[in-house]
Amino acid sequence: MIGDPDLIIRRARPYEDAGEGDITYASDVRYQGQIAATRASAVIVRQSTLPEGKSLLCVSNPKLAFARILQLLLSRPFQARGVSSQAFIGEDCEIAAEVSIAEFASIGERVRIEDQVTVGAGCFVGEGCRIGSGATLHAGVTLYPGVTLGRRVILHSGCVVGADGFGYVDHSRAHFKMEQTGTVVIEDDVEIGANSCIDRGTFGATVIGEGSKLDNLVHVGHNCVIGKHTIIVGCVGISGSVQVGDHCLIAGQAGVSHHIKIGDDVTIMQKTAVTKDVASGSVVSGLHCRNHREQLKAEAMLRRLPEVFREWRGLKQRLSEKSEEESMKGEEPGV
Repeated sequence: MIGDPDLIIRRARPYEDAGEGDITYASDVRYQGQIAATRASAVIVRQSTLPEGKSLLCVSNPKLAFARILQLLLSRPFQARGVSSQAFIGEDCEIAAEVSIAEFASIGERVRIEDQVTVGAGCFVGEGCRIGSGATLHAGVTLYPGVTLGRRVILHSGCVVGADGFGYVDHSRAHFKMEQTGTVVIEDDVEIGANSCIDRGTFGATVIGEGSKLDNLVHVGHNCVIGKHTIIVGCVGISGSVQVGDHCLIAGQAGVSHHIKIGDDVTIMQKTAVTKDVASGSVVSGLHCRNHREQLKAEAMLRRLPEVFREWRGLKQRLSEKSEEESMKGEEPGV
């Protein structure tokens, strides 16, 4: 800390909007050169940044520090509101004393809900589900029977966990349904965005690993295993029986074919079609899931294709003309 130790901070706000009583952060180089100009009372900066007349909090990662301060300032102690009289609770449920279950929530039989759980309005929790302490189900979440949620899991509105996997057997030019008898296990500290769907396993469990974050409109097929602390961005579709390692990033609109294995620390760029296994540490992109550098080179060559074609056509024309000239020189007069 550099500056006034008695300074009172009331809010955390973006650089351009900050004023007196606010703290902001300057991780970008262009902001670091303008620290004196901001109206914020304090600025979070990198350790190498020199003070310029402001109260400074020097850290190695300003954006992370800002996020933590923002969470600290906005967080509120859990207040148990109990079970609404307009909620439905099934038989043989185990519900902790400190919970908040809103109106029109429907809790099936033999459900276990631990302390400090919030179940929003209109949620459906199927029979036999388990919800760990500190979990939050926003309005309109659906848990099919037998789903398990770990501690501090967050499910946003419209999220559906445990619907049947997409399994059919071709029979007499029709499709015979393969019953989906498995479940879904969501481990601790997972957050899943609005209108995302996690299908139950055909047999066994579909698993979302500890600390992983899924964006809105993500689909995870039956029997997939997503590793720990993996990020999956919006509109990604993952087919059945896919294994994704730890600390991966799958960018928006990527698609993963069934029975694919993706290693640890893999980055899959946006709109990539993953049709083969991906080794740990890889960065891949494109329709053919190439190494990202190779894909960039291929795209650069593709952009030059019209120019290369014109050059080739011109060269072909010149060679043809040269061949005709040589042929005419070789002909004997009168023949």
